[in-house]
Amino acid sequence: MHPPIRSLGLVCLVALAAITAQAEPGILWVKILNLKDRPVRKINVGAEGSGSSTLTDDRGIAGIRLGPQSKPGSWVTLEAPGGDYVFVSPWNRKVPIPPLGNELENFVTVYLTAKGDREALESGRLAVAMAAKFNAALAPKLKDERTTEIERKAALAEVALSFGLTPEEADSAIREWGKKAFDPYDKGVIALYQQNYPEAMTRLSRSYEVRKLGYEKALAEMVEVAFSLGQSLYGQGRYSEAAEKFREANALRNDDLNIIVHLGIALVQAGHYTEAEPHLSRALAIREKAIGPNHRDTATSLNNLAELYRAQCRYADAEPLFKRALAVREKAFGAEHPDVAVSLNSLAYLYESQGRYAEAEPLFKRALAIREKFFGADNPVTAISLNGLAYLYDSQGKYAEANPLYKRALAIREKALGAEHPDTASSLNNLAALYYSQGKYAEAEPLYKRALAIREKALGADHPDTAVSLTALGVLYGVQGRYAEAGPLFKRALSITEKALGADHPDTAIGFNSLAGLYELQGKYAEAELLYKRALAIKVKTLGADHPSTAVSLNDLAGLYESQEKYAEAEPLYKRALAIFEKSLGADHPDTARSLSNLAGIYESQGKYAEAEPLYKRALAVSEKVLGADHPDTAVKLNNLAYLYKSEGRNAEAEPLFKRALAIWEKTVGAAHPDVATVLENYAELLRKMNRQAEAVKLEARAKDIYAKAASK
Repeated sequence: MHPPIRSLGLVCLVALAAITAQAEPGILWVKILNLKDRPVRKINVGAEGSGSSTLTDDRGIAGIRLGPQSKPGSWVTLEAPGGDYVFVSPWNRKVPIPPLGNELENFVTVYLTAKGDREALESGRLAVAMAAKFNAALAPKLKDERTTEIERKAALAEVALSFGLTPEEADSAIREWGKKAFDPYDKGVIALYQQNYPEAMTRLSRSYEVRKLGYEKALAEMVEVAFSLGQSLYGQGRYSEAAEKFREANALRNDDLNIIVHLGIALVQAGHYTEAEPHLSRALAIREKAIGPNHRDTATSLNNLAELYRAQCRYADAEPLFKRALAVREKAFGAEHPDVAVSLNSLAYLYESQGRYAEAEPLFKRALAIREKFFGADNPVTAISLNGLAYLYDSQGKYAEANPLYKRALAIREKALGAEHPDTASSLNNLAALYYSQGKYAEAEPLYKRALAIREKALGADHPDTAVSLTALGVLYGVQGRYAEAGPLFKRALSITEKALGADHPDTAIGFNSLAGLYELQGKYAEAELLYKRALAIKVKTLGADHPSTAVSLNDLAGLYESQEKYAEAEPLYKRALAIFEKSLGADHPDTARSLSNLAGIYESQGKYAEAEPLYKRALAVSEKVLGADHPDTAVKLNNLAYLYKSEGRNAEAEPLFKRALAIWEKTVGAAHPDVATVLENYAELLRKMNRQAEAVKLEARAKDIYAKAASK
């Protein structure tokens, strides 16, 4: 029984966030009043081009559905079908869509009057509307031409008719209000109607200055409200919504560095990498010009842009920025400053992502030493570095070294932050994942459950970190065959991610992949194929056809086909995935080695042993070089090559490889791990072929005992 090895541990994406429902998008809320400030009930109002209208309620409020081209800040032209009512304010029926959204509390107020209502002639609002409409109706003339009295009378008649009045009634109302009005705009518009241009200019200039001051104040307040709201949303992990508010603030004040930085980072967190890059690049350029290339804030911008590139697996672009930020901070603060530790950690994580473990380790250790010295051994900031170093050891299969570091970080956070803090949940999740890697499922489960409970309570049921915990617990149940428990968790996690980030987000693709993997384990191949393909399409669209995460989806889909013996469909996908890994991560990356092993496996399944062998050997060489001779992944490669030799009858070459694989697994994950049972069974098959039946029986009994104990747990 030759297990397919095709799981890939690549992580190039950042954690993202949740969106909760607000006002329905595409709806403009208006409040319709008459000239006595009373609601106008049960009349139809709509927007030109929308093709629909809606009735106002008893408060005079109606929600008008807009077309997809309508965006906050743009203008729409209202209409009141039926002809019984006329727009007074705005007289031209044009209103802006509120830039802070379309909530019921943020409606647009509109004044109408019944057509032919003579009582309305007492209203200054109507008089000003008629004067403004008249003024707008008169087309400007060239310098040698003048508007004739006939043209003026015709324009007045047309305006009066639109309100159901006579020209004489309209003219009298306008002139009377001109005598009573105090507002400089009202007096200016009416002076313009009366062709008193000097008076109109004086009044309207004053009105303009007053309104300009009010507009600038309102604009400044709008920016601050949008920015603060964005920060609030970001703090809740609702990154897409936060980015939208930062976009609005940026549109109103596009030279504010603070807004630009917040927008760029929110977009990164929301997975909108392409949109984020110009904002983070601009922030860096502004800081370099304003404060110089060697300022601490410039280093922060360098780090931000580098983190974006790391999220995109653009390692060659990220590394020089991380290094430059580190150099700036070392020069500005000295080699043992906490900001230097931040840069060291960032660069170390970059190296870990590339499989450059020997380069990452001293950086993680140096960052830890700085933080222990500066903050103390029991500070939560120190726990960050403990987690980083533990993660590096975990990636290398050095579980014994990782375990005490994860536990120490957890203890620090429980003591300093409390047992129910989100950071404590993160540490619980890390330790649980370590136990999962070691096959210690009974120890992992309560930690995953506790982390989930904390996140649901502290962050909310729809927070992306809650989705992470749900997925982790679902994977644990899936590997134990507890499919009925795993399915609802995967589905709930996927629902959270779709709601938070949208159907086309890379993290949503990961949710589809997880659920597809469960369906594959259950033999629901048709359902799994649809989800794998959907995940692949999302990644190609959002990350690109040559992104390592796209290669992961290609491998998953290929593995599904391999499970069904659809080798002709699987092979080109495995080859395409391998080409991506080699190009983006390099020939000596662990994920490249796994991809080589996958392709070799499909050749072996078809009896193409000569094609499989060099790939298995190359995969083994990469694993030994990068991960080490005692890494669990190295054991996988040894097991695969040994099984190939067994299939070819090369028993003498197979046996030492099986023995070595078994020794590695027993050392790293323990004698009771399911992978140990797998190699025991494979080795037993070889022994039977070599007529060593008694030895084979002992190994088979051990494997059976491992499976039985795992099932009982």
